[in-house]
Amino acid sequence: MQASAKLLALLILLSFAYPCSGAVVHGVVYNWENLKPLPKAVIVVNTTPEQKYVTPDGHYSFNLPPGHYVIRAYYYQNGRVVLYAEDNVTIEKNGSYIVDLILFPPLNFNFTQPNVEFPSPQTVQSQPNNRINVAAVVAVCFVAIVSLAILRKFGKLDFGNKSSKDIYSGDSEGEVKETESVPDVLSETDELRAEDVKNAIVCLPDDLREALDVIVSAGGRITQKELRSRLKYSEAKVSLILTDLERRGYIEKVKKGRGNVIFLKDKYRKFFGL
Repeated sequence: MQASAKLLALLILLSFAYPCSGAVVHGVVYNWENLKPLPKAVIVVNTTPEQKYVTPDGHYSFNLPPGHYVIRAYYYQNGRVVLYAEDNVTIEKNGSYIVDLILFPPLNFNFTQPNVEFPSPQTVQSQPNNRINVAAVVAVCFVAIVSLAILRKFGKLDFGNKSSKDIYSGDSEGEVKETESVPDVLSETDELRAEDVKNAIVCLPDDLREALDVIVSAGGRITQKELRSRLKYSEAKVSLILTDLERRGYIEKVKKGRGNVIFLKDKYRKFFGL
């Protein structure tokens, strides 16, 4: 037991003594343009195994046993060597060896480079952009949800005796700036809600909304000839507008003599306060 303890103590002492048995090679790497110490340079010594050291401030130091060595220095930008230097040193006995290196742009591109991996600049820059894009998408979704909730709340207000122009122009308290996706034709059996009617009217084409406003302002009943005189469209255009409004369920046309009388459907009359 005591022999094992002594052997262990001897091994510990030898492990601490080993670095002191070699020579200390140290120095500074300089930039050739201004002869200032070059931080973050990679220093490589061809020991076995190979030693690498990144200088925090341009200074480096190695403990090496006697032998012949090649000290190389590399400086990288964007993963590419832009400055390089190397020097030979022969250590015959213990001591301190100073080897300063001045790094120049490499003229020979066949020199051996250390296996140092650098992240791609595009990859590094794309990570925060992805976070920004994700955050933007989340923010847009949140705003959309809140907007829809507000529209639902205000869509249930009583608009009273309002014309279609008051509703789709935003003059009422339930002003609509964004609408939900609604069908362009409301079923006859659907129970109309203020929100559904409002959104459907907002989604109508301009010419249909204009014609509907004239019909509402006339009390929900008007002849096609009178409607034509109040609109800027041709007779054929007015006929197409009325056909579209009838298809969507807003009006019905009744033949009277040589012309037509346009009636606003009862469910919409109630909505417009007629």
